[in-house]
Amino acid sequence: MIAPPHPERAKRVEGLRFPCTGPVATAGFSPLLTEPRANLRAFATELRSTFSPPRLSLVNSGSSANLAAALALAERAGKRRHAVASAFTFPTTLSSLLTAGFEVTLADVSPGGFNLSPDSLRRAMRPDTGLVCVTHFLGFPAPIDELAGDLLVLQDACETMDARVANRPVFSRGTLTTWSFYHPHHLSSFGGGAVISLDEDLHRAVESIAHWGRACTCHVDDLACRAPEGAAHQFTYVRPGHNLEMSELNAAFGRFQLARWAEMESARKARYAILFEALAGSSLDVWAPPEGSGSPFVFPFAIRSGSADAFSRRLAARGVESRTLMGGPIADQLAFRTIAHDGLANARALSARALFVGIHQTLPLDDVRSVAAILLEESR
Repeated sequence: MIAPPHPERAKRVEGLRFPCTGPVATAGFSPLLTEPRANLRAFATELRSTFSPPRLSLVNSGSSANLAAALALAERAGKRRHAVASAFTFPTTLSSLLTAGFEVTLADVSPGGFNLSPDSLRRAMRPDTGLVCVTHFLGFPAPIDELAGDLLVLQDACETMDARVANRPVFSRGTLTTWSFYHPHHLSSFGGGAVISLDEDLHRAVESIAHWGRACTCHVDDLACRAPEGAAHQFTYVRPGHNLEMSELNAAFGRFQLARWAEMESARKARYAILFEALAGSSLDVWAPPEGSGSPFVFPFAIRSGSADAFSRRLAARGVESRTLMGGPIADQLAFRTIAHDGLANARALSARALFVGIHQTLPLDDVRSVAAILLEESR
């Protein structure tokens, strides 16, 4: 049974001096709106030019990206419908696997880390395991080369845009990778996401699933469309699907933001560096930014004793917004308490003492320095 709201929760925390995310810039946006589908085509082209994904499908959210990817991978997996996912993942990632018909086992993270442990993954494997779902949690790249193996791999990279391992983009491994363009993420389109495919047939399956399950792919490449010609060309359905397409408005705003990508990414890294340099060596546990990779999503830290909730309340009293590690291990959420797992000792231990603050590019540098000073003072 869900507990009734605590009286203090009724007061929305809107007066925080140092929030995790500021407002995304919109001035100068409207001139991008031109003829239908122009921005959808252009946004996909510009993303490919910036990040070099081999094949990319635009959808209306990161959640939709995971749903389309999971449904496409279920077709490929056949009867091997057991999937292993990380203890630290997101509700719509797990919901997408369940909706696609996978039975899921959750594996623990590495000690003191955010990502799927290779040892825990091996223990969770079964003869019918067909898929590994790797979440690059908080934008810290998982050890994908140790996790991929010969199985289908879905990488949830919704909290990173340029995650790299050994100087290669993580999307160059595995099978399908998802991005999210939700407001506080690295690149905002005020709602949107993408699925990156290494395989042409899977790319076509994702496009079909995201467009009602139809055979027509004229919206991607009219010369390569395989749907039968005739009056029913756009109404030939080859699989169950949904309308997950990104809107032209969201694509236009994504293009508007992407034009400032290098500047925004540099700003995020600078904000992470301020916090890390101030707090490294303090009584808080902090994590160095991933080497040779894009910026993390947020700045995580962990207290060594006491209650993380009490620490968060002290920060809030000083105007600093902090949040838990996305609510902790997904198995501890009411909706997913029946999912099998091995106890998730590492994830539970870390989530009990860890919080994060924002490094969004919109946050003023002086405010980030103030947050660093407050964290240092409160941790003494």
